[in-house]
Amino acid sequence: LTTPESLDAFRMMRQAADNGMRYLVMEVSSQAYKVHRVHGLTFDIGAFLNISPDHISPIEHPTFEDYLHCKRQLITNSKTLVVNADCDHMQLLRQDAAHAGIPVVDFSVHGPDDGCKTAHAITATADGSDPNDFRVAIRNHDAGTFRLRLPGDFNIANAAAAMAIATAAGAPADSPALHAVETVTVPGRMEVLADPDTRTWAIVDYAHNFASVAALLDFVDSRYGADRPYITLVTGAAGNKAIGRRREIVEAAQHRIGRFVFTAEDTDTEPYEDICNDMLRHVTNPDVDARIVVDRVTALTEAIRDARSNPERWDMVLVIGKGHERWIKDRNRHMPYEGDDKVVSRLLSEPLE
Repeated sequence: LTTPESLDAFRMMRQAADNGMRYLVMEVSSQAYKVHRVHGLTFDIGAFLNISPDHISPIEHPTFEDYLHCKRQLITNSKTLVVNADCDHMQLLRQDAAHAGIPVVDFSVHGPDDGCKTAHAITATADGSDPNDFRVAIRNHDAGTFRLRLPGDFNIANAAAAMAIATAAGAPADSPALHAVETVTVPGRMEVLADPDTRTWAIVDYAHNFASVAALLDFVDSRYGADRPYITLVTGAAGNKAIGRRREIVEAAQHRIGRFVFTAEDTDTEPYEDICNDMLRHVTNPDVDARIVVDRVTALTEAIRDARSNPERWDMVLVIGKGHERWIKDRNRHMPYEGDDKVVSRLLSEPLE
């Protein structure tokens, strides 16, 4: 349940307001608009970050058009739109905002050599010397350099979105509060772990669809590509929903990695084995190794131990989908799980046999 039912949400907001809270930031899923969980709620600021084919299944959205339509309802239920200027279907989103009569505050992220000539409300330009650094311009005001603890261009985009929301809410362009983005860490998101002695690196992340897996691999290529690491991707896919993710994850990765390990992820009624076999059927690259290890801890153990047993090889193990969650859903039951972050950290610190 990603968004509370409307009456529950209003009750929570009333309690928060009564206790002195002045600002509320909430995530609103496309499903929330589809089943009216935010009925009657108008946002002072609505932020539209991105759109790509996802959440398409019999129990979510029947088509991408339905998914996009539901996400667009945020615009007609907001007083100001914050939007990623590089988002797909941007012209349609701007048309929606114009039809609703609301202002648009856009943000964009660029590389150091992109030569951006378009003015945006927020422009974040990556620093060529350190991939975690970026310089921010707010309506042509130089807001200085920021350094994130979360690596990756997609996290710079998220930080730019947060700054756009803050400035749209009235924060001055030179407010030191904007630097709060530099302190943010999210357990299980882009956690980089390493065993330098065996030249084994691992990243634990919540990537779970084509866009997020492609972005993760882009990061690995930009940060570590010069070392030509052998990349293992440990992944599953959700059962009963977003069926296209199974193919999309494979397509995003199969020409960029050395090995897949397909394993358990959350499911309602579908057996883990069926989901893994479905993913395996989409592997068409004969040069990529692909195997199924249904038990998730065993899959991580085999992937990490294999990487550490090849010290002459530079290994990168990407573990996606579960992050630091301490449970795994097995046929509608939430079963205790150590968490990808804990399992990987433990395995990298074990003495080699």
